[in-house]
Parts: sequence; structure tokens; C-alpha cells
Amino acid sequence: MGAWVKSLRLSVCFLASLLTVTGFRVAGLATPWAAVAAVFFITCATMLQNDWRDKYHDSRKGKTLALQQQGAFLVWLLVFWAVCGGLIIVAAVHNAGVGIALAILALVGIAYSETRRIPLVPVTLVSLASASPVALPLFSGANPERFWLLFLSVSLVIFAREITKDLEDMHIDGDYKWTLPLALGDQRSRIIAAVAVVAGFLALANMSLTILPAASLMFVGAILLVRGARPRTSRKWLDVGMAFTILTLIAFG
Repeated sequence: MGAWVKSLRLSVCFLASLLTVTGFRVAGLATPWAAVAAVFFITCATMLQNDWRDKYHDSRKGKTLALQQQGAFLVWLLVFWAVCGGLIIVAAVHNAGVGIALAILALVGIAYSETRRIPLVPVTLVSLASASPVALPLFSGANPERFWLLFLSVSLVIFAREITKDLEDMHIDGDYKWTLPLALGDQRSRIIAAVAVVAGFLALANMSLTILPAASLMFVGAILLVRGARPRTSRKWLDVGMAFTILTLIAFG
């Protein structure tokens, strides 16, 4: 059962849900919990969708669940998309704009894996889609001026995070995906990722000084990446920094 739970990447799914809560907290609006739940399940389903699409490719790095349990995995995937559909409908009943935004996010999750060979499209889709939960309050009439820095920061950090994943997979991604590390090499990709993190950090600094202690953990991740640390080590710092930043925003608005 552990492998099935692991396939959901629950830490990433919870972070996406917390981003939704953060957006409405910053906006000073009541949190629509159906939308929060929908973001959680859309993120889970997107992870499963990607594993299903890449099941043969992923077996080269030891991820074999989707390949070895194809029938059960497909049912697992369809159940999560069905739950997503139900939650999107519930969210749309309360706010049609939020429901439409969630439906678009789900479609992006389905289409993402099919863009793997188009330069810059996969990493851009992930970055923008992952940051989009913080912008959901815009569909409830919130002022956009309060969100663009947060949206920009999250997009940049996710962009860097995706590069760290691509750095790990350079040895198997050739002829299957287009990634920045394959196109530009290891060191240049590390520098680009670090610059993206620093830019995201500066955007957060302009938003609120209260989140700088938490956001500084992401800055550590950028330094480690440039200094040649394992991409996974740097990614852990980015994830922890993002988690604490989100919690700080929820706590202090």
C-alpha cells in the first residue's frame, strides 16, 4: 500500500491546497473548502496521470508501479479524476468563476504529459499551474494587486524546483523529453534555477518582510544548488522554505 500512497506525492498535494488557503487568507475572504479539496485532488490526479503516461520511461529509474499494476493503476487514476470532477462541480455551484478556473487547471494536468518534447512548455505549464491556486480569489472579486507578487514568486520557485527534477533525470530523459538540463547542460541549468529562486525571494521581500525568515530557507537551497549539491538536497530546502512561507502567510495574512 505504501507505493500507492507514495505515487500521490502527498506533500506536494498538501502544499497546493495550502496555497489555495493562502490566497483567500491574503484576500481576506472566506476559504471555499470545496475548492481547496479540488486543488488537492487535481494535484494528486495530475501526479498519477504523469506516472501513467511515463510508465515505461519511469521504469528506468526504478518507478515500476504503473507499469507492473497497469489495470489497478488505471482504476486508481480514474477514481481520482472522478473525485476531481465532483469537487469542481461543487465549487462551481458556489462560485462559477472558481469552478471554471479549477476545470482549466484539471485540463492542464491532463495535457501536461503530452507536451514533454516541446521546448520550455512543460516546465512553464507546471510553474504557472502550480502557482494558480493563490490566484483563485480573483474569481471572487479580490484585488489583483495583492496577488501578482505571490503568484510570481511561487511560479519562479516551482520553475527552479522542476529544473532540479530534470537534473536528476538527465541520464534517462534524452530522446524522450526536452528539458533545460539536456539543452543547456548541468551548470547553466543550476544557475538558471538559482536565479529563479533569488528572483522569487525578492518578490516575496517586496510583498511582506514577515515571511523573509521562512523564505530564506529557499535561498539556502539556491546556494547549495550552485555549489554543486545534489538536486534532491536543494529541492528539499525549496520545499521546506515554501511550506514555512505558506504557513507564515496563513498565520499573519
